Amino acid sequence: MSESWGSEIRSALGASLNNRFKAFLSGLGVTMLLQSSSATALLTSSFSGQGILTTATALAILLGADVGTTLVAQVLTFDLSALSPLLIALGVALFTYSSGGRTRDIGRLLLGIGMMLLALKLIVTASLPMRESLIVQQIFVALGEDLILAVIFGAIIAWASHSSLATVLLVIALASTKSLDITVAFAFILGANIGGAIPPFIATLGANRTARQPPLGNLLFRICGVVITLPFVSMIANGLSPLEVSHARQIANFHMLFNITLAVFCFPLINHMVALTARMIPEDKKVIDEMQPRDLDRSAFETPLVALVNAEREVLRMGEVVERMFRNSFIALKKNDHQLAKRSRKMDQVVNQYYDNVKHYLTALARETLGEKESRRCNEILSFATNLEHIGDIISGDLIRNILRKKLVPGNKMSPQDRKDINNLYRPVLSTFQLSLSVFTSSDIAMARQLLARKYKFIKREKKAVTNHLQKIRDDTHYDSQLSAMQLDVLRDLRRINSYQAAVAYPILEEAGQLRSSRLRRSKSDKVAFPRVKGTMKASISS
Repeated sequence: MSESWGSEIRSALGASLNNRFKAFLSGLGVTMLLQSSSATALLTSSFSGQGILTTATALAILLGADVGTTLVAQVLTFDLSALSPLLIALGVALFTYSSGGRTRDIGRLLLGIGMMLLALKLIVTASLPMRESLIVQQIFVALGEDLILAVIFGAIIAWASHSSLATVLLVIALASTKSLDITVAFAFILGANIGGAIPPFIATLGANRTARQPPLGNLLFRICGVVITLPFVSMIANGLSPLEVSHARQIANFHMLFNITLAVFCFPLINHMVALTARMIPEDKKVIDEMQPRDLDRSAFETPLVALVNAEREVLRMGEVVERMFRNSFIALKKNDHQLAKRSRKMDQVVNQYYDNVKHYLTALARETLGEKESRRCNEILSFATNLEHIGDIISGDLIRNILRKKLVPGNKMSPQDRKDINNLYRPVLSTFQLSLSVFTSSDIAMARQLLARKYKFIKREKKAVTNHLQKIRDDTHYDSQLSAMQLDVLRDLRRINSYQAAVAYPILEEAGQLRSSRLRRSKSDKVAFPRVKGTMKASISS
């Protein structure tokens, strides 16, 4: 599923940047697609660790994921095993005989669902000896006398299987033959909710602080919910029993009601949980060697989506280095700090190293058998990395050279108006770095439109700044020509950097059909000389 609809899943999570309710719904929907809250938790933690999602937004997504897995359990409580052979046969046919594209992805999806239904049938069959065993039945009776032990037992099973959904379905299978008391089954379900949150927490132990906070917060939410609910399990079982004849439906309903109630009560407490997890997890140690790639594992070529995500992570780190170069260069410009400017110039070597590693990695990946979407994403990642490398060259070459030129102009300083104009352009470019990285990762259309809107707003500001400066040198005939040339060069460099940042939005909007074919207004005489172009708009970087 993640291989077929990986970009859509990333887009759904990436679109949840600013709205927690939308984040909750995204987590619910993605989990229903992936059929695994653990997979959603790991994806969300990855985005949080990269700074794409805030910890609060990530927690909202995980609360939605917990509800999403209960809806999947509701569907799977019906006996759908008869559909398994049909889905497997249809999936194999579509996957094998289709030419590629979405039809092949649908075949992969149907094959996966069919195999999952077959696996569930095998679980029920394999649990038959367990249900008929006197020893197991005695254990279940003993657990009925100690529900805390039943919760622990359910948590261990869910943690060992890395799936709360599989544990819930196993409990339903055991309870369907009356071999498991409904109260004990509910305690198992509570334990499964805790156990399902443990694997993402363990998997992110080696990650940075922001990546570890969401799984820890989700685990703490679940533990608190279980502690509050456990004393009332018997009362809840008595309340649900008149509503459903089937034990399977009662268990599925209890699982769903628990997670919905947990989401309702925990949603207002998200900010408090963010603060608590921040206190519990120590701050990150600084990475010593930025030059060394950490995610470009060529063994991931067997799963192209994983390899592309590896490349994305490396490009995001590359973007962080470029952003730091940009920030330091303007501190050096403001304070006339030539040593900081020289250190910033050396950081371009780091950027070039990242670019070379990503380029070689993606070139090797492109030699593998890739689908149409994977090939397109491969080109998008390389294009964005190339733009970042160009930004690094502008900073280390033209921008820092202008900073070092300031000492060649003795006795002259920028006018207050020039300083204000440059500062008013520097701040939007700096804030656009994070937006461009978010657009690159999520491919969100709304954010891509926002990025282009910022570009055109910046162009107007830059033109106004140039006009102000030219007016000044007309009024002040003694204004130093070298200082004037340096200031105009800085304004030009900022415009070039801003254009490279915004370039990531064009292919997204082009694919969505939200770009005009040309920005040139046609006249009557243009019908022959300039025929109408269908399709894409060629965006000039210098525009």
